[in-house]
Amino acid sequence: MIPLFRQASPAPAGLTAGALLGAFESLGDNCEFGIAQRYAGIDPLGLFRLSSAPIADLTHAVETRFAHYGGPGDIEVRVGAGGYLFCHSRRYGFAYHTGDTAPRTTPAALLDREVRRVAYLKERLLADLAAGDKILVRKGPPGESEAAVRRLLAALRAIGPATLLRVCAEDGRVEPGRVVWCGEGLMQGTLPHFAPYAAATDADLASWLAVCGRAYALRHSLVEPPPLAPSGPPVFSAPGETRHVLPAAAPEPGILVGPQPVAGLRPNRLHVVSAEIRLPEDFSGTRAALAFADSALHARRDADPTRRGTWQTVYAATRTRKRQSEATIGLMLAGPAGTAVDMRDWRVTEGCLPGLA
Repeated sequence: MIPLFRQASPAPAGLTAGALLGAFESLGDNCEFGIAQRYAGIDPLGLFRLSSAPIADLTHAVETRFAHYGGPGDIEVRVGAGGYLFCHSRRYGFAYHTGDTAPRTTPAALLDREVRRVAYLKERLLADLAAGDKILVRKGPPGESEAAVRRLLAALRAIGPATLLRVCAEDGRVEPGRVVWCGEGLMQGTLPHFAPYAAATDADLASWLAVCGRAYALRHSLVEPPPLAPSGPPVFSAPGETRHVLPAAAPEPGILVGPQPVAGLRPNRLHVVSAEIRLPEDFSGTRAALAFADSALHARRDADPTRRGTWQTVYAATRTRKRQSEATIGLMLAGPAGTAVDMRDWRVTEGCLPGLA
């Protein structure tokens, strides 16, 4: 909140998307914000970054300085769907993905490591709370009351000068992206929508950056959100307009149409392919999206099939592998044979989103 009789400061220039989201730390309720940080190019350590955390249990854990989390007999390793291994707190109900799978790794082999990890991250979070430098993010699930959030804030501020950003999904009453002070140390921001709980990897990075930019400006008494650093010159560009047509029917996720090799990528860096796409009025496809072939998707925006006859921007981002300097880009198109779209202004740049470093 801007104090009386103090002029707001101009926003710093050149902040990267990763640096902006690195100024925040997640307190649950699931891993969506942690995924957004990963899409921005960072993987910071955090006790609840990729964790589910019911707010009543979270508040009790903060009030007791996490004394029981990770204590004797508290953590158990469970095998989930697809053999993925999760850690679960018997005391609090916290749960998080370990990144390991069975039978490659056994639950017993993970337990000691995860107990040590929780012990370290508890002390780190307590130190961060005492310092009060980071903005804490509580992603609010449906039904989480403001009273419960304020109890959490009181517990946090008993440790240090915490600032808590409560993020809610748009409900028709508040403009998406808006961030306001709701009292000392408490802000509330609004996303257009949350990712589905079963698919937190669909996190909307652009919306998270917008909300966090506004929260950062409020927290630091800035005139406006900090402008994010622009990406450098394109590694690849094709400004001309082309039409792509499916030669045969393709079910989702589709087939790669018009593949194009791209060289000059830097290893272990985020890169984004973007273009403008126009769906004809008689578009009968089910998907039109950009892709890096044979690369893990980081963030994306597919074409909106309800928008016909106008240009819209689509993109896909990935992180190159070690020693990778080349990739193949293309259009993933799904639908009946003859499905067609128009494309223009293809670009590949280094960064997490079109135009951002």
